[in-house]
Amino acid sequence: MELYLIRHAESANNARPTYERVEDPDITAVGRLQATHLARWLETLKIDGFITSPFRRTLQTAAAVLDATVHRLDVWHNVFERGGCFRGYDEATLAGAMGMGRADILKLMGGHAERCLLDETILDTGWWGGKDRETDEQAKRRAAEVCQRLQARFCDGQVVVLLIHADLKRLMLEALLNDQVDVSQLGALRNAGVSKVNRIDGRWQLDYFNSVTHLPARLITGNEH
Repeated sequence: MELYLIRHAESANNARPTYERVEDPDITAVGRLQATHLARWLETLKIDGFITSPFRRTLQTAAAVLDATVHRLDVWHNVFERGGCFRGYDEATLAGAMGMGRADILKLMGGHAERCLLDETILDTGWWGGKDRETDEQAKRRAAEVCQRLQARFCDGQVVVLLIHADLKRLMLEALLNDQVDVSQLGALRNAGVSKVNRIDGRWQLDYFNSVTHLPARLITGNEH
């Protein structure tokens, strides 16, 4: 399996100070340009699986890819960013949010809605449902579960694109590579940046990390904090 782990295009939160962030931001004008360049690059791949999270910023990035391709988009409930859907920026202000519901997601995807397959666990009441913020330990376990789900769904020789979030991307790389690489020491994960891992003879190998060669220099962003 060839697995491409891609961070979403720049969101409004990436361009704001922490105290101004919201629970489910849109991508920015820069983000829309990043998504367009990413889509052109992904046109060169023969993709067997295209998966994203129910957050607005990943869905909007994925929509640009669907504009350029004929792929189906799978929206998985468990590939969200570390912590889940919440508002606030410190212990005193944190509160769980609902997240978009099933109908909201399909409306956001517009003409692509018929090409979107949502997990049954994503309900009209909101995919997160106002739960408390996910703990770091829960996020680590979930990343491992996503890796297992991918291996159960896809086989050797298939090409899979996972359009997700920076923290989840790090956690998944750590799970796949079995701590062979200290991902935290490899620098910021850029918006629309691509990391590739290959599964060969039952083992995962890192092919490349955080490539942004498909983006012009003026569009390289990636504030993770």
